[in-house]
Amino acid sequence: MADILILTASFGMGHKSVANALKEQIEAEYKHVKVSIGDILEIVNPKVKKISSKIYSELTESYPSIYNKLYDVKAKNKNNIIDNMLSSLYYKRFYEYIKIENPKVIISTFPLCSCIVAKVKEEYEDDVILITVITDVVDSWEWIYEGTNKYLVPTEEIKNRLIAKEVNEDIILVTGIPVKKEFLDKNINFSTDQKNTILIVLSGIDSVSKELLKKLDEYTEYKIKIIAGRNEKLYRKLSDMAYSNLEIYGFVNNLNEMMDEAVYIVTKPGGVTVFEAINKEVPLIVLNSNIGQEIGNIEFIKKNKIGIVINNLDTLPYILDYNINNPGTPDKYVKSIKRIKKTLNYSGLSIDSLFHGVI
Repeated sequence: MADILILTASFGMGHKSVANALKEQIEAEYKHVKVSIGDILEIVNPKVKKISSKIYSELTESYPSIYNKLYDVKAKNKNNIIDNMLSSLYYKRFYEYIKIENPKVIISTFPLCSCIVAKVKEEYEDDVILITVITDVVDSWEWIYEGTNKYLVPTEEIKNRLIAKEVNEDIILVTGIPVKKEFLDKNINFSTDQKNTILIVLSGIDSVSKELLKKLDEYTEYKIKIIAGRNEKLYRKLSDMAYSNLEIYGFVNNLNEMMDEAVYIVTKPGGVTVFEAINKEVPLIVLNSNIGQEIGNIEFIKKNKIGIVINNLDTLPYILDYNINNPGTPDKYVKSIKRIKKTLNYSGLSIDSLFHGVI
């Protein structure tokens, strides 16, 4: 049994990362509150979980046009047929689960979770509190359901878009996308002119050209650190080569500390990564994407001038050369990042503001 049940799903790492960040923050602030994390498909049908996770990876990596067509059905249509069909199949099974767990509050970090909980509340007149945390910079209909008591959204613009979709302004909090505690430094002690690292995070990227590695290794103005993450094959491939300036890492558990020294972080445009960088005040260089939810993150980066979007990694040396010749460039991005940070309501994540009188 848990006071707060955080629901997520195994489609990419972002939703799980947000769930873990929320659990960490709530438990750190309120020792008496019991928080548990559950995977929605693990709860309602573990066999479907394994299959659907593989399908998701295959579609996003190999067939993005098909993925985007499915995403558009969910994102652009109120009461989309895909999630509503799944919720109709599984809401009874989920209701049996929460009768045993008996949470007072359910926090959703994945659209299908919100859909199923909303269905349970409607069919059984259940009064469990549903809080939906939007984990990309999007206002997609797939996140919006009757019966939601609170929305935690990444930006003021997303709040305004939800209001335009007739979501009650009073139940929307602009919190940014929740990140782990170590990324929440309020006081950044490094100025950009004290930093000299370009941090390249290759999670979800399978290959890097030898020509690019050679060019990056020739830089003396920067230290280049490349993180292969859990991609052991890529890590071994990169580590087999000799470098004078590049440092190659596999999975790291001190990314927050590495970001403290970074002039830029080069990465994919995931919602969590974007807000980790914002909280650390590190400008972004992100790979362009045609994946539905990542398009929203890219538009956010461009519109707010908090980083640079590139079409492939091989253009990175041109960006670095420009910055060497124009050393004030990172400061312009940092200034924009600080402006974004001021709009985030960190206290909105506290139990007092979300669950007053309930927990």
